[in-house]
Amino acid sequence: MPMSALWSLAAAMSLAGSPVGSRIPAGIPSTHAPQVWGAAVLETLQSNPRLEPIRAEDIAGASSVPIGASHATAVAPSRAKLEATYSTPAQSVAPFVRREIDHVWRLSTPATAQAMAMRVTTSVESLRGEPGRLTLVGHDEISIPVVLLESAPMPRTDNSGTRVLEGGVVLQIPSGALLHSGQYGGRLILRTEGY
Repeated sequence: MPMSALWSLAAAMSLAGSPVGSRIPAGIPSTHAPQVWGAAVLETLQSNPRLEPIRAEDIAGASSVPIGASHATAVAPSRAKLEATYSTPAQSVAPFVRREIDHVWRLSTPATAQAMAMRVTTSVESLRGEPGRLTLVGHDEISIPVVLLESAPMPRTDNSGTRVLEGGVVLQIPSGALLHSGQYGGRLILRTEGY
């Protein structure tokens, strides 16, 4: 039987802030407290994580770009008028911006549980409930796509013999989607599988 946990996420595009009040669907736990299902316990290790603001240098590389070879052409189209045309090499743009959130969740199970069956999956949704998107706070009609990658969970066994898995996530935001500056918000949804 699966269990779920839900928590808020805030990302800023050029300035940081705090998330707005979340609209959480009924029936999904929204508490930061551990969620118990049988012998397993799922805990969220952060409430309302904030991501580093996205800056121009995240997309275009260094904050100042040295210009190598450039070309200039000057012409005099009329008396007392001089026009110049300059060309510089095109700068590459990063295809996406990456943000990591470590230590998102912890799953504790008795050592007798089947290790291969334990799995926590994560997904992200906008404040409007759109899967795989973040919402521009204050403008629900604007959202951007985001790809959520799960970090490999770190397994360990504590002194009492309980098997503990801890994991995090990586968000990839396409650079081409960053058209509106401001704070973006959403929810991370955690689900267990294999029970």
